[in-house]
Amino acid sequence: MIGQALKKLKIDGVSELWFRHAEPSQDAGPVSYRPAVFVECSVNFRSLRAGLNHSEERSYTAWLPEGDLAIDWDSPAVVFEPRPQLTNQPEGDIPHRLANYQVTRADLEQYEAEFIDRLVRNERLRVYFNPVFGLFSAPEDDLKDFLSRVAEAALGRVEPELKRLRNRFELHLEQVRETHLARGKLTEELSFESFISHKIRLFESENRMAAMFSTLAGSVFGTTEPRPPFVETHQAGEVELREDLDRVEQEASEALHALYSEYLVVANEYDVFEIGLQPDNIQIIRRSLLWVPVEEDLGSRI
Repeated sequence: MIGQALKKLKIDGVSELWFRHAEPSQDAGPVSYRPAVFVECSVNFRSLRAGLNHSEERSYTAWLPEGDLAIDWDSPAVVFEPRPQLTNQPEGDIPHRLANYQVTRADLEQYEAEFIDRLVRNERLRVYFNPVFGLFSAPEDDLKDFLSRVAEAALGRVEPELKRLRNRFELHLEQVRETHLARGKLTEELSFESFISHKIRLFESENRMAAMFSTLAGSVFGTTEPRPPFVETHQAGEVELREDLDRVEQEASEALHALYSEYLVVANEYDVFEIGLQPDNIQIIRRSLLWVPVEEDLGSRI
């Protein structure tokens, strides 16, 4: 009504809360309480696929509109910190803003319905997902922790193949050993020094092979066993043995590189899996009129 003095807003049947006033800066202007809608709710994210049933309590705010304007839930009035910031009484020296607020309890119920609809349309819980093993992260997991779990699963997948490769190439080494020992016995060309040299070369090759297969990372970094310098020899048996051992070790290294490449692809594969909300998964804990202290020049920009 024209000429009627504006009064502090009060909505019958609706509780009031006050946001704590932060310490003002030296050049801060006058402060007054501006009204906002405060909703505290519990949201429950459920997914049978992810095996997840996760609940959180959240707080949302939006400035109370003037006149017949619509409420804007996309622009929060305040963002809450972990420490308590609400009180049941205003600070005595801060006035309440007087404006053309025509909000009723029915309007607040409509705002709440719009708020729930917004959560259903927009709110998503995002977790990490590995499609190879069907693994999902927990809501609180970061990507590094999740990929560590995936890496363990990937290692379990390649370990049988790693064992098979090791057995295969150890058998190859044994065949090289038997072949060259048999040649030496038939030709009787091996001197005592050559016999010892054969043994040493086979022993060194076996050690390098064992180091290579000790961990999957050996396929990339190789063995730390140093290769002894090759001493030129004119004995055919020595040359053939060296070539056979080098061939077996090279084939083993290539096979491990391929296996490790497969492991890296699987161990680092992830997608982001989104879980939405249904209206029944949103429970309102309380709905209040929240008074937020703002500088007067900021409060007038609506």
